[in-house]
Amino acid sequence: MGTRKGLKLRFVLGLFVIGSVILTAIIGGYFAWTTNKTSLTSGYLESNYQYAQKLSSNTKELLDIISNNVDAIAARAGIQNISQKELDSWYDANEQYFNAIIIVDSNRKVMLSSLSSGGVKAGAVLNSYAAKQAVEQKRPLISEPYVGTTTNQLLMLISSPIFNEQGEYEGFVAGTIYLSESNALSKLLNEHFYGNGSYVYVADKQGRLIFHPDHKRINEKIASNEVINKALAGHSGSQEIVNSKQNRYFAGYANESITGWAIVAQTPASIIDKPLNELIWSILLQFLPLFIVILLLAWYVSHLISKPLFELAAFSEEAILSTKAIRSKMPKTNSYIYEVRQLNQSINNHFNLLNKEIRLDGLTGLANRKTFDLTIQEWIAEDIPFALILLDVDHFKKINDQHGHLIGDEVLIYTAAQIKAFSRSHDLSFRYGGEEFGILVKLGSIPTATNIAERLREGIAAGASPTGSPIYVSIGISMSSGKVKDAKEIIEMADQALYRSKEAGRNRTTVYDNKPLSGREE
Repeated sequence: MGTRKGLKLRFVLGLFVIGSVILTAIIGGYFAWTTNKTSLTSGYLESNYQYAQKLSSNTKELLDIISNNVDAIAARAGIQNISQKELDSWYDANEQYFNAIIIVDSNRKVMLSSLSSGGVKAGAVLNSYAAKQAVEQKRPLISEPYVGTTTNQLLMLISSPIFNEQGEYEGFVAGTIYLSESNALSKLLNEHFYGNGSYVYVADKQGRLIFHPDHKRINEKIASNEVINKALAGHSGSQEIVNSKQNRYFAGYANESITGWAIVAQTPASIIDKPLNELIWSILLQFLPLFIVILLLAWYVSHLISKPLFELAAFSEEAILSTKAIRSKMPKTNSYIYEVRQLNQSINNHFNLLNKEIRLDGLTGLANRKTFDLTIQEWIAEDIPFALILLDVDHFKKINDQHGHLIGDEVLIYTAAQIKAFSRSHDLSFRYGGEEFGILVKLGSIPTATNIAERLREGIAAGASPTGSPIYVSIGISMSSGKVKDAKEIIEMADQALYRSKEAGRNRTTVYDNKPLSGREE
């Protein structure tokens, strides 16, 4: 029965290199795609944010101009009565801003109205909330958008009070703006629909749409819209959103400071799909020739690397199967095989070093918690008697607070050095965690452990500490016995003894005595 042949190294290396090149190309393409997607997304978000900011600024400027015009008419009306002809002249001069200009007395009765007043005639009494607000507050106002009872259209009232030369209130002048009709404000905010699907919409302080390309949605309340809520709260910014129809948009939003309106400019997120697809195809077409060259080169290099080993394997096979004498000259593969052997040996040494480092605490060089857990379980399993010493640096938090964490680390290193000095060669010194350390005293009795603990406590206090002041520790000791074979219980006993040392004033050693604790310090 013949031996089963495996894959040739030349084929494995070639396949690996080809796979690596393909994977590298895929990863490179993916990163190029994600980078461009991020760039395009950021660009549209920033563009829409800047546009929303620009519209907000332009709206503020326009409302300032409109308010100033109304203020000018009111100031003139306070000095002398304005005739119908004069009011019509004012209206003609401001026709691009208003759909009507009216003069109203203190009882909200219309005294004069411009020629295109949209149905509001002289003699009519205004009962809208905006008119009542203007009379009550007697100051310049820009009303919330509302539906007029006469015109049944969404409009807003920009008013300014009239005071005579004696300072008495006589009514107000108001310019009405129909938001769905042609005027400077509606042109500024309502005509922003682009071929790429971008558009602008505006909501008032109540979260109602007052400008939107879909006129059926005007006056619809959309207070649940995330960017609307942010803009109404006075914030400006941009983010990717999902609308009520589950379509993704790049939205920029801004708050208009005079009216408190939320202005949002948004672009469909799908707009970046086409340039991203074009990018992928461009990368593929540009990379294909280079990809072929890399594949050929990689295949050639893998051939050079695998050839010596292949020749050696072929020689061995030939030597085993051939009935003829072995050819006198062996392939020149010794040097390469030596390098492989040396590399293998180096890797083994390196892993041994890593394994050693994994078992040690990086700061102090003592055994770490994992090594302690494995050792105590091993000693219990092998029925090796031992004592457990747990110690904690007293007031370590105060040391950190007063001297800083670097000195705190030096204190831990100093304490670990003292533990090493007072431990026996066959004991296990370890860092339990934080400022807590311990010693597993192998084959040790309570007197032996107590002697080690006391000498260690005194040695730590007497040594030259990094803080310049004595370092004190509290110590607890427990003992494994025939009755106690559970590592968790032994640790808990030493931990309780340690806390008794702290309760008793710290800087002392306590052996576990099975008495209940009065309380623990955190």
